[in-house]
Amino acid sequence: MSTDVHALDDGQYRPEDVSVLTRLFNWGRDHFPFMICVAVPTFLTVLYLIFIATPQYVSEAHFVVRGRSAQSGISLSNILQSSGGGGGATSENTYVVQDYMQSRDAAELLIKQNHLLDVYSRPEADFLARYTLFGMGEKFEHFYKYYKRHIIVEQDSETSISILTVRTFRAQDSQQIARALLDAGENLVNEINRRQRENLIHATYQEVQSAETKLRDINQKLADYRNAVALIDPMRQSVPMVGYVTSLENMLTSTNMQLSQLQISAPNSPLIAAYQRQAAILSEQIKKSSGQITGSDESLVPKITGYEDLMLQRDIEQRVLASDVASLESAKQQANQQMIYVDEVAQPNIADWPEYPRDTVVLAVVFLSCLGLYVMGRLLIASARERNLR
Repeated sequence: MSTDVHALDDGQYRPEDVSVLTRLFNWGRDHFPFMICVAVPTFLTVLYLIFIATPQYVSEAHFVVRGRSAQSGISLSNILQSSGGGGGATSENTYVVQDYMQSRDAAELLIKQNHLLDVYSRPEADFLARYTLFGMGEKFEHFYKYYKRHIIVEQDSETSISILTVRTFRAQDSQQIARALLDAGENLVNEINRRQRENLIHATYQEVQSAETKLRDINQKLADYRNAVALIDPMRQSVPMVGYVTSLENMLTSTNMQLSQLQISAPNSPLIAAYQRQAAILSEQIKKSSGQITGSDESLVPKITGYEDLMLQRDIEQRVLASDVASLESAKQQANQQMIYVDEVAQPNIADWPEYPRDTVVLAVVFLSCLGLYVMGRLLIASARERNLR
């Protein structure tokens, strides 16, 4: 026979009189450690996410670093070819740009040019998300750690496209910072190109300058030599003199032949003396003219020798200069072929809605973390009690 609880006297315990809040209170009192370790932190997290947390906006930009050979057009196939496994040097430069965007230099640049400290200290930012927390950690290293959590550069493993994400408390700020980082990366690439160009052509350019200097010196020596010998071109100017001596020798030969014939045919002819005088005059003139060409230091031969030596030196230096100029042009072409560029696949956008904080993820992490700590604590306590009982 069952007993109706409503039929009991008023002094008896009635379960229906206990309210839901009382039951919850009693349960919480019985499970006080769970409430402190799990329920309260989770509840506070909910309050923070609903009433305190400031929306954070993300601006995303996609870019690749490509070489000049791939600059003919931007297409997906070119991007995959230049950024994937076939472009070793370009991939290295891509990593350089990515590393720079998350470097201290980039952070300092944004602080100076884009007031990055003010961007992350907006008045609407909540006390947990803003920089700095309760005014603590105002050193640059503390900000740099904060910076790397909010500005991330990653590379897609399939397409090798670099993805830049910037997170701030305003959508416009995120876009401006992303734009500034892309410009800074492009400036870095231009500096890399400049240094690479200097490294490739500097030595060759120095050789060209050296060859030009030597050629100018030889030309000056040649001019001084011409002034000293009073001849513009000793070799060319010696040709008429040699021809003149040759003609005199021909005339002397003809005169001697006529003289010999006359001495045989008419030994007593008065023309013999005339031919003899003519031959003597021609011989004297030949001797005098030949002395101007060869013989003493004032003759043409030493002058021609010195002139030919200078001309040979000039010809050698001209050939060296031509070779160095060709090498310089080749180095310039090589430098142009090795130039790299930053191509923007997707420009920084303005977010329409905040992407952070991710309420579900944050709440799940807090709850599971607290629950894990609670379970570990209970297990440790139970293990300690068991050892004490033994």
